[in-house]
Amino acid sequence: MKDTLSIKERVQELHQLINLHAHNYHSLDKPTIEDHEYDALFNELLELEEKFPEYLFDFSPSQRVGGKLLDGFKKVEHIAPMLSLDNAFNIDDMKDFNKRILDRIIGTESVEYSCEPKLDGIAVNLTYIDGHLEIATTRGDGKVGEDITHNVKTVNTIPLTLIGEQSEFPKIIEIRGEVFIEKKDFDRENKKAIKSGEKTFANPRNAAAGSLRQLDPSVTASRPLKYFAHGIGHVDENKFEMPKSQHEILKLYNSWGLPVNPLTKVANDVEDCEEYFTYITSKREELPYEIDGVVYKVNDLKKQTSLGQVSRAPRWAIARKFPAEVGMTYIKKISFQVGRVGSITPVAEFNPVNIGGVVVSHASIHNFDEIERLDVREGDTVKVKRAGDVIPQIISVDISKRKKLSSKISPPKKCPSCKSQLSKPEGDAILRCNAGLACPAQKSESLIHFVSRNAFNIDGLGERIVELLVEKKLVLNFADLFKLKVEDVIDLDGFAEKSANNLIDSIQDGKVVPLSRFIYALGIREVGEATAMNLALNFRNIKRFLDANEDDLLEINDIGPVASGYILEFLEDKKNVYMVQELLSLGVDPKEVEITNDNPFSSKSIVITGSFSNIARSQLKEELIRVGARVSSSVSSKTDFLIVGDKPGSKLKKASDLGIKILEEGDAIKILNS
Repeated sequence: MKDTLSIKERVQELHQLINLHAHNYHSLDKPTIEDHEYDALFNELLELEEKFPEYLFDFSPSQRVGGKLLDGFKKVEHIAPMLSLDNAFNIDDMKDFNKRILDRIIGTESVEYSCEPKLDGIAVNLTYIDGHLEIATTRGDGKVGEDITHNVKTVNTIPLTLIGEQSEFPKIIEIRGEVFIEKKDFDRENKKAIKSGEKTFANPRNAAAGSLRQLDPSVTASRPLKYFAHGIGHVDENKFEMPKSQHEILKLYNSWGLPVNPLTKVANDVEDCEEYFTYITSKREELPYEIDGVVYKVNDLKKQTSLGQVSRAPRWAIARKFPAEVGMTYIKKISFQVGRVGSITPVAEFNPVNIGGVVVSHASIHNFDEIERLDVREGDTVKVKRAGDVIPQIISVDISKRKKLSSKISPPKKCPSCKSQLSKPEGDAILRCNAGLACPAQKSESLIHFVSRNAFNIDGLGERIVELLVEKKLVLNFADLFKLKVEDVIDLDGFAEKSANNLIDSIQDGKVVPLSRFIYALGIREVGEATAMNLALNFRNIKRFLDANEDDLLEINDIGPVASGYILEFLEDKKNVYMVQELLSLGVDPKEVEITNDNPFSSKSIVITGSFSNIARSQLKEELIRVGARVSSSVSSKTDFLIVGDKPGSKLKKASDLGIKILEEGDAIKILNS
């Protein structure tokens, strides 16, 4: 027994020694032993693990490079949501943010902020249990991410076991951070790819993302990925004393062996924040990694908690983005794209240009009025920016470089997809094809919308596969999706028996949907998610919706003559009604909406304004209608209640002037739950 215990103790001691020396080498760049000494420790651990496999733990340093290929990435729900950040684009935005903070923290004249560079990498959530890395996930949609533990274990700067005594760690802690690749390593990887004839990465962020989403962990291990910890998710505070500030959290992480950005600093007020932004801007080009701005977080953790969050973003943090970068290029071609509801959008194809580390080659010009305003033509030299650092946008034309024989862009007379005659209602900037699903482009776009996340949410049916199914005439309408069999898709490009079975299973599993998402999936013009929810909550089942008339529709709040016209146009088309009935006959089940009428809000007229921290506006609206309330968009003398959230606007003043009862978020939720 003594020998066994001593072997286990030695294995644990080797873990600690190897982790400490690896941290000194990879994170601090300050090796404390020679390479041959490190190799000797590592080899001793390998020998002991081979001889005593019961002491081969998942968190052993020997498990960094996994050789096993993964079948895919399973979905994992975060314990605490991974929130997005609101953006500030100038000092005025920052001052507004600071004012909102001060307005909410009564009796405070200034607030401290923890400041750090905003890395252009991939957000990763690390869950440690008793100090050991249990699981690593991507951000995903903020609530659910993908399990990338095998790949994260290959990142040398991420400790598999935190440094320190187990008693010092919380039972469970979610540590948020960013995986990235340095500029020099990115250049080296692209040179290697060119040499071996492989595809290069567009920018360091794509390189990091592509490396983390490898089914073969050994590929990830070959990439020089690094990591900075910067935030906290869920933490089990039982027997663990939480730090009091964001800055103290980062110090704690550092002591545990987690790398944090050395440029992090505490600012005393918003003026200090601006000085920090100016300093980081001046250092941007010198930094070894890409950044796209600065993140500010209220330093005091208790104040963070009291400030809470709005929708998908915390109230206590903001990202100050660098100004959008601009590039010059020339337009090779202007073509016309057909949208889901027949809108014709001009798209400029230009010589690829690198803007802020992203190579762009296309930009939508929105409509023909915009073409007229810019007077943009094929062959023109143009200035392009990435709006919000995301969407490419042409901002001006260099007329001095225009060729003499260039000609203006004329709107097409026929649909580029189905050759139908195009129409443009008076006063409308949009040119449209009215062929509907008879137009191949609209058919593909409609099917892509039908299976999208906020509609039927059918996993595995991406754009490429939908377009392939349409091209092969396997799917001509929505109902055809649910008639597909394994033998229909198994011979398609990119499919094998397993992937074909998975796709068919996914389609069949997607048959049951809430009525609101079923209506939204139909792709009726002017019926977005909110309107679809309103229709579902008012009609409650698909039969009543199909039988709706103009009076029924106009009685619904937020549905006016334009939207009701498009809805009636859809419902009066026998082909559409037949298609919906066919979907139902195939087992598609739009779940009915239950409404109760025994709540204080029942039969009351209610207006909602502002944004809310504990419930989404759409959900609040749904819950109100579910208990029989009438939710309106405008305040009038007939309004019974105004429910106010953050930044309520002019509706609050009007309601006060009219003497309407005003409820805050918490009070409204209490009444709903009563």
